[in-house]
Amino acid sequence: MSLASAVDIRRDIARMVRPPERISVSEAASRYVNVRTSSGGIDRWDSGLTPYMIEPMNCLTSRQYEAVIFVGPAQSGKTQALITCFLAYVLKCDPSDIMILQTSKDTARDFDMQVIKRTFRDSPEIKKELAPGSKADNTFDKVFRAGNILFQAWPSINKLSGKPLKYVLLTDYDRMDQDIEKEGSPFSLAQKRTTKFLSRGMTLVETSPGFEVSDPNYTPRYEHEAPPCGGALSLFNMGDMRRYYVQCPECGEYYMSPMDEHGLDFVHNRDLFGATDVEIFREARFVCSAHGCLIDTRHKRAMNEGHIWLPQGCKIEKEGEVVGESIKRRIASYWFPGIMAAYSSPNSLVEKFLNGCREYDITGSEQNLKTTVNVDFGSPYLPRRLMSAVNADEYMDRAEDLPKRAVPEGVRFLSASVDVQKSKFVVQVVGYGVNKEKWLVDRFDIDRSERPDNDGFRPVDPAAHIEDWFLIEKKVIKRRYPLAGDAGREMAVLMTACDSGGREGVTERAYMFWREMRRKQLHSRFCLIKGERPKRTANKPKIFKTSPDKTSSAARKAKVTNELPLWLLNTTALKDSVFADLSRVEPGDNYIHFPDWLGKWFYDELVAEKRSEEGWDKAKGARNESFDLFCYAEAGFLVKLVGHWQSEINWASPPAWAAEWDSNSEVYGSKAEVVEPVKAAPVRRARMRVRR
Repeated sequence: MSLASAVDIRRDIARMVRPPERISVSEAASRYVNVRTSSGGIDRWDSGLTPYMIEPMNCLTSRQYEAVIFVGPAQSGKTQALITCFLAYVLKCDPSDIMILQTSKDTARDFDMQVIKRTFRDSPEIKKELAPGSKADNTFDKVFRAGNILFQAWPSINKLSGKPLKYVLLTDYDRMDQDIEKEGSPFSLAQKRTTKFLSRGMTLVETSPGFEVSDPNYTPRYEHEAPPCGGALSLFNMGDMRRYYVQCPECGEYYMSPMDEHGLDFVHNRDLFGATDVEIFREARFVCSAHGCLIDTRHKRAMNEGHIWLPQGCKIEKEGEVVGESIKRRIASYWFPGIMAAYSSPNSLVEKFLNGCREYDITGSEQNLKTTVNVDFGSPYLPRRLMSAVNADEYMDRAEDLPKRAVPEGVRFLSASVDVQKSKFVVQVVGYGVNKEKWLVDRFDIDRSERPDNDGFRPVDPAAHIEDWFLIEKKVIKRRYPLAGDAGREMAVLMTACDSGGREGVTERAYMFWREMRRKQLHSRFCLIKGERPKRTANKPKIFKTSPDKTSSAARKAKVTNELPLWLLNTTALKDSVFADLSRVEPGDNYIHFPDWLGKWFYDELVAEKRSEEGWDKAKGARNESFDLFCYAEAGFLVKLVGHWQSEINWASPPAWAAEWDSNSEVYGSKAEVVEPVKAAPVRRARMRVRR
């Protein structure tokens, strides 16, 4: 290394022996760091844009803590503040060896090119600290005039062993392998590198959540505690658990901003039907969790400026005074809500969230919804399959005073489902309304055959007698139900979905029955379905069509080879979707209404199955018909949509079979002149432990 003059030598020696500059990290950032503006210009880093980052930044130099954990969303400025700005502090105020650990070698390279090099280029005061010579500025290692080194690395034992480091910064932690070569977590291995420096060493973790909630029924021990999940939120719970409080401009109370969509008031999909343009395009508002005030989002900047990071154990008085004693931990941990992020729009968050919900309702895929919750809201994701189990009594508690075996107001069409058993057909009829709000209309068994018998009763035998199948035509496919409060009119069953599996002989009789329905021109109202094993339906839609060929002996005997449309079910996706609908606790989109004339047995069948990683399973001997038949009804509805070349119903201009009663093609009879409406009792909300 060559130096220009004796002056340079003296300057570099002085730099190496000088004590740390006595300013905070945020002050150093404001003084030395330049950033690109949205217009493409260069300006000083402004702490006023992300005031919530000042305390976590400054905490990085505190000798009271050995680690700082910051969990928050994208577009919050956390990486700029905690990585780039802190690096500037180290270079200008406390020359020390420092490591930035990325998720992979590629991300380390990209971070160097897109962040580190640009920071040096835009911030002359920081660039001055680079040692002269081309070898000092490598992709993964950088040497500075004071002799300290920046290591840019990725999770591996070689990178995280063998060298003492005063500072180790782990970015995007939840996307890292959490057990590096079976030697431990990145956090624990990083901490070992800083132990030599005692109270002066610091390990930082910054990330957005990436792990799912593992126990949705957990009971938090502390008010600020994060739900159980892997990654940085488990580290957050190991710290002093600082949560973000802002002051409501309406009531003046400080409240803890919710981490998920419940922190915003917005128009849900189910609210759009019949809404005015003003209501539909109303912007999202913050919800004050102290008193329920609705706050215009234009107050966000002022609310952020007056924020308080409150550790577990403390309280905030109305005047903003913090009282109480913080829980004593050696880790300072922060969890920041995405709805308050400086560079995100609440309306954009709402749009992403609703699009994710809509995709889940249509396809059963949770990936985009999970990404939105994790990355945009900064919250862990609770999978639909792991939502809190609801017992039969809780479902039964929300039953309503609905008319028995009549079509309630709001129903647009009827979807029937049939489960084939040894000596009976089990039938369930579900009414669908706008945005798939559902009502259970009927449930009954077909167990008496009409075949002649001297005793007057003969049980049906679906495996042996095709004539027993025609009871489905008579009692289900051609069934009409009276409209509640309008005795002069009836609604026909739109689609009947029937299971085609069972004992030997059942499939052949099912195929023969479909052939007869086609001959009678009723096949558009009837479909045969078959559940597939979860391993065969991975990445498949909820329903997909096949046709039995000559390899099927049942199809050959029934003479329907390559003709009969057999709909295979992705049972896992269908049951996940139905369970999500059952878990809704307020009437609206996808909500399921139960009538109060059903017995406890019906609700026991709804909870007979439990979700595992492999799919849905029921206990040996348990009855699960109610749950299965809801899935079959949903399958029948999807078959109807496919038959009309649709993926969903446009409720602003629905098909005739989904129109209002007066123009519905499935409603028959004359409208009564005097109608005594059947008044349903208000829905009693179940005290369900379901988390939305």
